[in-house]
Amino acid sequence: MNKNLTFQFDPNQSYQLDAIASVVDLFEGIPFQEQKEMLSGTIEDVVSNYPPDENLDEFLLLDNLQNVQRRNNEQKKGSELEVVDDLYVDDGMVLENTGYDSVRVPHFTVEMETGTGKTYVYLRTIHELRQRYGFTKFIIVVPSIAIYQGVIKTIEVTKKHFRQLYDNREISYIPYDSNRLNEIHAFASNTDLTVMIMTIDAFNKPSNNFYKHTEKLPGEWKPYQYVQATRPIVILDEAQNFESERSKEAIRTLKPLFVLRYSATHRETPNLVYRLTPLDAFRNNLVKQLEVIGVSELGNFNEKVLRLVEVTRNPITAKVKAMALEDGILIEKEIVLKQDDDLYIKTKNPDYRGFKVSNIRFGRKEEEQLIEFENGVTLSVVDSVLAKEAIFRAQIERTISVHMERQAELKALGIKVLSLFFIDRVKNYTAEDGLIKRLFDESFERLKHRYDDFKHLSAHQVREGYFAKPRVDAPDEEAVDTNGSNQKQREMEKQAFELIMKNKERLLSFDEPVCFIFAHSALKEGWDNPNVFVICTLNQTNSITRKRQEIGRGLRLAVDQSGKRVENHDVNVLTVIANESYEAFVSTLQKEYVEDGTVAPPQPKKPEQGRAKRNDQLFSSEEFREFWRKLNRRMKYKLTIDTEKLIERCVEKLNNTKFPNPLIEITKGRFVMAEYKIVLEDVEGKRAKLRIQMKDTQGNSFDNVHYVEENDDLKKITKNERLRGFKVLRIDYQYGEPYVKFDNEVVVKKYEPHSFKAEMAVRVQKRIGTSEKKIYPIPDFITRVANETNLTKKTVLEIFKRMNKEQKEQIFYNPEGWISEFLTQIRIVLSDYIVENIDFEFTDESDLYDLDELFPEVLKQPQRELIEAGDAGLYDKVQVDSDVERGFIKNQIIPDAEKENTILYFKFPPKFKIELPKIIGNYNPDWGIIRKYKDGSLKLELVRETKGGLNLDELRFPKEKRKILCAEKYFNKLGIGYKVVTDKSYDWYEEPMIQMSLNIDK
Repeated sequence: MNKNLTFQFDPNQSYQLDAIASVVDLFEGIPFQEQKEMLSGTIEDVVSNYPPDENLDEFLLLDNLQNVQRRNNEQKKGSELEVVDDLYVDDGMVLENTGYDSVRVPHFTVEMETGTGKTYVYLRTIHELRQRYGFTKFIIVVPSIAIYQGVIKTIEVTKKHFRQLYDNREISYIPYDSNRLNEIHAFASNTDLTVMIMTIDAFNKPSNNFYKHTEKLPGEWKPYQYVQATRPIVILDEAQNFESERSKEAIRTLKPLFVLRYSATHRETPNLVYRLTPLDAFRNNLVKQLEVIGVSELGNFNEKVLRLVEVTRNPITAKVKAMALEDGILIEKEIVLKQDDDLYIKTKNPDYRGFKVSNIRFGRKEEEQLIEFENGVTLSVVDSVLAKEAIFRAQIERTISVHMERQAELKALGIKVLSLFFIDRVKNYTAEDGLIKRLFDESFERLKHRYDDFKHLSAHQVREGYFAKPRVDAPDEEAVDTNGSNQKQREMEKQAFELIMKNKERLLSFDEPVCFIFAHSALKEGWDNPNVFVICTLNQTNSITRKRQEIGRGLRLAVDQSGKRVENHDVNVLTVIANESYEAFVSTLQKEYVEDGTVAPPQPKKPEQGRAKRNDQLFSSEEFREFWRKLNRRMKYKLTIDTEKLIERCVEKLNNTKFPNPLIEITKGRFVMAEYKIVLEDVEGKRAKLRIQMKDTQGNSFDNVHYVEENDDLKKITKNERLRGFKVLRIDYQYGEPYVKFDNEVVVKKYEPHSFKAEMAVRVQKRIGTSEKKIYPIPDFITRVANETNLTKKTVLEIFKRMNKEQKEQIFYNPEGWISEFLTQIRIVLSDYIVENIDFEFTDESDLYDLDELFPEVLKQPQRELIEAGDAGLYDKVQVDSDVERGFIKNQIIPDAEKENTILYFKFPPKFKIELPKIIGNYNPDWGIIRKYKDGSLKLELVRETKGGLNLDELRFPKEKRKILCAEKYFNKLGIGYKVVTDKSYDWYEEPMIQMSLNIDK
């Protein structure tokens, strides 16, 4: 085995740094928390994040939140955010039987698409919060054993990486285990950066050991009281799983200082500080592209295709998916059947002669819901597919073929391909005669002889199934479906995940033959592997696993045998072999994006639709080869820095900078106890009559009647935040009695009202006062700024020393705010100075890129917009990212090529980058073009950057302008014409008469 395979992490991913800064900057103005000071005088030797009798100032947090949101919008960091008018603070009770406190906790949300490094981001955020503010106590809450193990694995594999970034500091982590409660004391008393990982099930019930006395801890405190005393910062991983009232109460019971929420699919987004949508991720090549092969693309089946989707009651009907004949073409359609319906008449498909409904049965359990036909065929919702074996065989064969072909393509790049099967029933794989295992083995043995990498292997060597067993020594056929519905099954899940979470590197090595992974519901979230290139859904379409969860297992960018991420966009394509038609899969997937409240990325194509074929005549032409020889010459940038001049500019800028002012926030608040009662008085058709009553300790009361329908929200109707979560889910009857069910699982029956008490922390009133300035300790900002800018400590110190005395002294009254502004202004001056003084020189090193690797014969772009490229395109189709790019090609390049002026053009692959200083960022140009000169005597070699306008000062943020100005110098050195154009630049081929201004004021 390749023992040296270790994951490598890039610390300079701009989107990750943006997400981290969006959280860290929320607390600007909070003094650094010195742990030694807090340790002395605290009870039970507890080291806390914050003094026990103080809260974070909500008005300071609101100001910072709005600043972060505005900054991210102005600088286009992630998707646009709505700037909030008010700070969302979760306000409610702790778990029943754990106390009577009402807790106010600010929540902040980060939304990041699956596969973009969410766990890395929050782990690095933990390090940054420790470094900036001295916070040391964190709890990561996860919804499942899968994610629990995944977080532990990520902490382990990033340990060395973070040590290099944070002066050898590492996270001391404690995987919470109710059998090892003594570790709670270590968490509470440790002065180092300490993280505890907990599943929500470990503390969401008063009966959990977390809330019981134990002899494993000193003193009278229960485990949760130690945790409360630390004022922990809570991180919610997959936060949409913690939106039930019980989960909210459990999280409040930890008494967090604040809560950070991370997910790709939030349902609630309080205080959203950063959003990286699926569309953002695809546009920026941060995840794999997606292509889909549906059942109809797998070939014709001799057997009839028929699926039972669901059975409904009142009236009893069955929804089936069947092949219907329309205009002479068979298409898959959803058809509703009732008693005595004839499927042949409904579909006009002669394959269904004799399929007349004899019985439809509705039951509480899925396996009890079925449809029977007069010809003896019976289908249940669980075992819903007629001709299952034929479909499964076709899916498995195509998966194996795609896998083997992909491995043959990627072997030379050091990339091992993995394929993941989601199966319908565990026993179809684990049983001695399991259908799926048998079909896989037969197909693999038949196909392996076509591929050198697999011909020497047997089927059982290359496949592995991850399923829990009822006991360690149980035979495979006794494996059970791992839905984790009870404690016993959750323990079995834990055993299964010991293997899959801890051996990710082994699976990536060519020395490990296993490359086909079979899994059930246990892998729907929390597990992924960067080298999953094929996902085959053998489970049924009525599965609770959603499309986004399934494809999420394979979205990460691939890594090679050294553990380095492969950024070649053509390599990173995920193929889904679906168990339904292509159209049905894509439609459902796009609908899920909309339901999740996000803009969907371009819909996946079928494999053949997402291919662009190279024009080998143009590729081999002398014009292209000569152009490429110039483009591919290796150059490096050089900087001539006049340190004295740079210091003078920085000092001038800083002396005119407005640093944050220290303000004293004086706040007052009070608590009111209120009792609410929701009474169901009657149901009239689709409306329910509700009486809502309230009495509080101040003598206030109301008694109001409201008529509600499904989807009505009591909070909006009553304009009362106390009724948050009471959105009407269902109005119905059970055993003849009416009831109303709300989204928060509360059910109100006619003679069973719902009552609850709320100890309300009344919102504080703000008064800004002035008083004597409080002096705070100053952290080592010289080192911090030097590290962030690559300036020497001596230079940073000299800048500080030369500043006006009044400007320097402000650091004592708001250190973090001052340092942040100091760093920002130095970055701006340094960036502008670099652009003015950067130059490029040729080196004797080998060429930058391999031509055939950058421009393969067939380019895979299944999720990009492809348009016809015309005769001059290096490929028959070209990818465009915007209306401006589309207009430039269609309105400028193609017509010019038809006049035989443009000889050849291409879009630069994402991998082609001009290396620039880190503070500016590397640059990927848009278009390479070869064109005849006006009289046809010369050939122009051009690089063009397409933008919405020609004024660089109007670009989205200054960094874009700086990159363009550096690129102009770079291409001038190569002797290649470069300029910015729009889709309406009819002089796009003309060379600029004057150089662009280097004056950057932003």
